[in-house]
Amino acid sequence: MTTAELRYLIATNALHKELGGVKLTSIAERVGVSKVSVYRAVERLEKSGYVQRDEKNKVIVTPEGERLLEEYMVIVNFISDHLEKHCGTPKDTAYQDALGAACALSDISREGIAKTMAAILQQASES
Repeated sequence: MTTAELRYLIATNALHKELGGVKLTSIAERVGVSKVSVYRAVERLEKSGYVQRDEKNKVIVTPEGERLLEEYMVIVNFISDHLEKHCGTPKDTAYQDALGAACALSDISREGIAKTMAAILQQASES
């Protein structure tokens, strides 16, 4: 997944939780891009099975999209937090850098890191 596609998926998921099905124009406004850019990205995300359109042509995130997004966000939040705390990187810059870093990982590495981080977070919450 590209960084741009991840941004679209994050925005779609947030809007979906707020509004239910999401119009392309709402996603475009949230991300700050044209409706055409969103249309193309949604097509790619739809082909990958991460989003789908309902009977009113509104975009919704699929269970697979939610699973993948959760996986990415564990990594993004970890990297972003560490960049802020240990490197003094400003919050927004740390977040943007973390999005790019998470998208640069192979699927195998991303899945392995996400599982490891989930286990660590689970152990920490049990302590």
